[in-house]
Amino acid sequence: MQESAQAIEVNYDPLPTGIDFHNSMDRIRAIVGPVGSGKTSMGAWECCYYMPKFLMDEYGWDRTRWCVTRNTYRELIDTTQATILEWFDWGDYYGKREMYTLEWPNHGFTVELLFRACDLPKHVRQFKSLELTGYWGDESIEIAKEVKLMLRNRIGRYPKMRCEQCGMVMKTVSEGPDDPGFYRCKKCGHEEHPRFGIKFGIETTNPPDVEHETYSEFDWGTEHPPPGPLPSGQPKRGYRGFWQPPYENIENLTPGYYQDLMEDYSDHPDWATMYVLGQPGIVVKGKLVHNGFRKDVHVSKTELKWDGDSPLIRGFDNSGNCPACLVIDRPGPKSFRVLREFKTDKLSIVEFANDVRSQCEQIWPGASYTDWGDPAGENKFSKPKGGFTSNAQLMREECGIDPRPSDQNFTARINAVDILLNTPGGLLIDPSCTRYINGFLGGYHYPEIGTTGRYADYPEKNRYSHLQDAGQYAYVKYVIKDKDSLFGGKLKNMFVD
Repeated sequence: MQESAQAIEVNYDPLPTGIDFHNSMDRIRAIVGPVGSGKTSMGAWECCYYMPKFLMDEYGWDRTRWCVTRNTYRELIDTTQATILEWFDWGDYYGKREMYTLEWPNHGFTVELLFRACDLPKHVRQFKSLELTGYWGDESIEIAKEVKLMLRNRIGRYPKMRCEQCGMVMKTVSEGPDDPGFYRCKKCGHEEHPRFGIKFGIETTNPPDVEHETYSEFDWGTEHPPPGPLPSGQPKRGYRGFWQPPYENIENLTPGYYQDLMEDYSDHPDWATMYVLGQPGIVVKGKLVHNGFRKDVHVSKTELKWDGDSPLIRGFDNSGNCPACLVIDRPGPKSFRVLREFKTDKLSIVEFANDVRSQCEQIWPGASYTDWGDPAGENKFSKPKGGFTSNAQLMREECGIDPRPSDQNFTARINAVDILLNTPGGLLIDPSCTRYINGFLGGYHYPEIGTTGRYADYPEKNRYSHLQDAGQYAYVKYVIKDKDSLFGGKLKNMFVD
């Protein structure tokens, strides 16, 4: 056993990103990189060797416990667990592959690995009673936020800190939530002031999109910035990220590995930039709605400016709890340009519409608008003080915006977008419209029905769908003149005069 452990140990040669990652003592750490970059191996070595060895050397802990999780059980077993066994094959299984105990007799410590899949947010309950030293989330951007939050409050609970003088479990002394505190033994009064935090989270993943919490909550530092726009807001305290450069692990891959991937992704260049070059992108979880979208064709390289002459159009998704709006100009009868996106996950329809009106007045003073909305925005509901109203009526009465009900025909709306995507110069989007662009890249998709390989008839309702709907309500009124042709084969008279 000792010979096997020692032989494995000397075979691991960390990459430059891995060296920085293993040397970091931050509480929550993330590695982001393209496929084949060695992220999973780094995560395996961190929770199976480097961190347990540090805790053994620093605190004398001879046993640590880690939860290893991934989005689905099949991926967890076939990829993450398989990588662990490739490096550390001398451990023992317990409970039908759900627990793996790894002893390091030549170093004097033991590692417990608990394998848990988390396909759905409701699976959060299986983590509630865990007592952990740390966790490792592989492909963490596919793990529900509720699961990660639960894991983060279960770490630092195992093992209990014991007094080095009398062996009693020590208690934490703290002056408040902002004070990390220290340990004090109630029996002999001995105090322990840790130099580092002793709870850890590890996350390894392919690149997230720029709106994902992983992009903004980690401090990427000056040596590991993401190859995209600067993250907005302040990173969370103790969250450290390491963004791998492309091709860092190429010497450990088969010849032509990335060249083959680039060829495989030739029809989806945006996926190639994410999976090969490691740039921010969207993980497609279903079937794309619009296969004709190309970021290099349909997204402007520079900011789009309104010429002051062409009419401005606003498309609103104004029927639900997450209103959205696109501001569009039409420089020609077959040309549409998306100038700005507005979205919210918190504001009411009145607050949102007033915000849109106010910002439009500042950005495009003197402009007039033709507003289109979801026909369902006209649906009546009761007022708190009696009578009836609707979202559309509230926009008219309290915001000075008069949304005309657009077309509810889903086939017509989808075809209107596809026509624009396949018309030269038909659709151009300002690069600031991040969520709208990411919807085209895969956020807006038909979800798979279970694991059947079949897909739903309508796209998934999510943060991307609201802006997509908003655009559809605008385009369909100008693009498809003869909607009967949608069901009779070739489209005719597509653009309205």
